[in-house]
Amino acid sequence: ADSCSSLVLALKLVLAMYLRMYSEPADLLKVLDFHNLPDGITKTTGFCTSRRSSKEADVAYRVTKDAQLSAPTKQLYPASPFPEDFSILTTVKAKKGGQSFLISIYNEQGIQQIGVELGRSPVFLYEDHTGKPGPEDYPLFRGINLADGKWHRVAISVQKKNVTLILDCKKKITKFLDRSDHPIIDVNGIIVFGTRILDEEVFEVSHDTAHLVDGVFAAQLWNLYCILLLSCGGRAVSPGPPQPSKGMGSIS
Repeated sequence: ADSCSSLVLALKLVLAMYLRMYSEPADLLKVLDFHNLPDGITKTTGFCTSRRSSKEADVAYRVTKDAQLSAPTKQLYPASPFPEDFSILTTVKAKKGGQSFLISIYNEQGIQQIGVELGRSPVFLYEDHTGKPGPEDYPLFRGINLADGKWHRVAISVQKKNVTLILDCKKKITKFLDRSDHPIIDVNGIIVFGTRILDEEVFEVSHDTAHLVDGVFAAQLWNLYCILLLSCGGRAVSPGPPQPSKGMGSIS
């Protein structure tokens, strides 16, 4: 068997086993029924147009303004509360200059509790049961552009009062998250994919990378997943550990 194919398969198995040892990851695309191609969702070519480990190109989903994708948050956590510390992992390509929320979680009253915004200087929206932090204190990742028309591998980890964004497995930026000591996120509301998409804005998301995982360990595994993503049409190569940004958290 081809050595590259064997390596990629082994890495996929290790990652899957490691995730299940600590937490069952919530597959957002499965919960939101992407595979059945609801209105506003079409299949397209993903991150890799070819891989040595597969004869076919990667699959991604194109999301347009016609998409109305939502599901009860309880489908993510049917028998447990929403985790205080968690990670969001995704591979995404947004239209150049666009601005929209990739993922939003609303409480039972319709208040947005969590949001991952795609765009220039993306925002991580978070509001716990006490209303903390306020909108003026939402973490803003200056110097990062997730709306440049290119594929990006994004890991966001929330731990205690910090939120860390790892971009393309190499750049790391941490911001203060002024939330309560024991924050609660309501699971009696809904999770929505692709809110606030304007008429001409679209984005694409890889078919197998849109997970919400209990705990922060998942971001530490992101390098392992990056090895898979960097194996397009050639030898799998590790990008090395994430490097913290300099200065005020900006990325050059």
